[in-house]
Formats: sequence, structure tokens, C-alpha cells
Amino acid sequence: MKIAIVVLKNVLKSTAYGMEEIFSFNNKLCKSKEEEEIETTFVGSEEFKYFDCKPFDKKILYDIVIIPPMLKDRLEELITKELISWLKFQHSKKALLASACLGSIVLAKTKLLDRKKATTHWAYEEYFKLNFPKINIDVNKILIDEKDIITAGGVTAYVDLCLYLIEKYFSNRTATQLANLLVVDKGRESQQSYKSFSTVFLYDDKEIKELVFWLKENLHQQISIEDLAKQIESSSKTFTRRFNKALNISPIKYLQILRAEKAKELLICTNKSFSEITFEVGYFDENSFRKLFKKHTSLNPIEFRKKFQQVITT
Repeated sequence: MKIAIVVLKNVLKSTAYGMEEIFSFNNKLCKSKEEEEIETTFVGSEEFKYFDCKPFDKKILYDIVIIPPMLKDRLEELITKELISWLKFQHSKKALLASACLGSIVLAKTKLLDRKKATTHWAYEEYFKLNFPKINIDVNKILIDEKDIITAGGVTAYVDLCLYLIEKYFSNRTATQLANLLVVDKGRESQQSYKSFSTVFLYDDKEIKELVFWLKENLHQQISIEDLAKQIESSSKTFTRRFNKALNISPIKYLQILRAEKAKELLICTNKSFSEITFEVGYFDENSFRKLFKKHTSLNPIEFRKKFQQVITT
């Protein structure tokens, strides 16, 4: 099996080499006698000192083409017409295309992801919605397989992607053996517990911006739509419309997310009980807030604290 790993100048070098090494470990230590070897090749538009790259040659066909994690800086100017043409050509010749993290931006530029589901790093959800509206983006997923295109989430999801490809084309036994050898969890499904909420304003509305800042500082209060509307001397209906226009989310849902985010912070940085945290973020019904928290993070509060809590000394 021939796998091309696409290397641009802003590639995260550890991930590109990491992919090569994972497939090498598979060949040397994990694959059965019946399974073919994986031949990896770095492919790029030009050579640079860190990689020995082959050109984008349409005479050479690959079974799988992977775009590793990239830095966002200058990424779009590095996505050349030559690269897009080569990716489309490989796809037309039945190569499976795959990406990890912001490598998904490269695949998005080919338009081959249009009307398909895809994932990427959770911090770029709004970027995708604004720039690639035809893609059904779901950043909660670690990996999405659309048969001929596979996308994986954050930076370390390149490991999930490699293991998934080995399981998809070879066997679960081999993929599991390799995961155990690497001491990594196989089959992670969600980025949700890692996700942090960031406020992205689509329209410049000074009053809404000031109100958002006030919300973040007053989560402990009981807050209604009517209360918020009064602060900017507006009707509830007009306020809701303005809020939606500025942030592409309803005020109620935004407030729920802010409260879940504050609860995450308190679970990580304090030893407060979830009951105390519930009250501190403006909820009185602990069971209701527990359900909201799990919906937002995919973990219950105990699981979240166990996974992420810093050591708290008293």
C-alpha cells in the first residue's frame, strides 16, 4: 500500500514524521504475514531541509493521501493550484484523501468536501462555517469517515487517523496491537471535552459586545432575556434578533455555554463540589445543570474533573 504524506512549509514536523514512524512500526512489529507493507512517501511542491520530498507527479498513484496538521499562518497562500489539481487527480484515481487538524483546510479548498461531513480542530469551527458553508462541519467528532475522504480533529488526532486507516485496510487486531505498543487510546470519538468556547462576533455591535462582557462577569445571577433586553433599552424580540446576528447563536444557548465553560474552569482549578459550582454559575437545579454539562462536554462532572483537574493544594 502506498501512502503519500503531503508536506508544506508550515507543516507540524513532528506529526508528519510521527505518521511515517507509526506506519513503520506497523510494518516491523505489528502486521501479520498476510498483510502488505505500507510504503510512505513525503510529497511536496519543493524540497526543504527537514524532508526529502517527491514532487506532485501525476504519473505516480497513491492508495491514500494524508494532509498532516499545519500551522494556520500562511497556510492559504501555500495551497497552490498545483496541489489542488494533484489532490483532485489522486482522488479521481480512487485514492482515499485524509487530513488531520488544519490539514482539513487543504481538503476544503479542493471542494471535494462540499456537501459532506467533516471535522477539524475545535477552535476553527466558526472559520469553517464562514469560509466553507457547504461543508457539514462537526468539530465534536475526533474522526469522520466519508468513505473516500476522512478527516480527523485536533493535532494529536493524527494518531487516531493512522490507527483507523490500519484498522480500515488491514485488521482490528493489528491496529489494537499497534495502539498498545504506542501506549495510546484507540477509538477516541469526541473532541467535546477538550473544546473551549470562544466568542466570535460576525457583526460589530458595540452594545452586544458590552453585554457579553457583562454576562461573563455575572453568571452567578439569575438572568432572563427580558433583563438583557432592558440593558440595551430594547424589546426582547429585537434584542434576540440583534444577538443572533452578532454571534450566530441565541442568547439563551450562549448563556448556557458560558455557564458550562465556567463550571469546567471551577472543576479543574478548585475542589468545590458540583453542587457548589452549580449555584455559583447561576443554576439552582443541580440535575438539570448536570445534564447540560454532559451535553456540552460529553463527560459527567466527575469524569471531567478526573481527566483534567490540576493538583489542588490546601
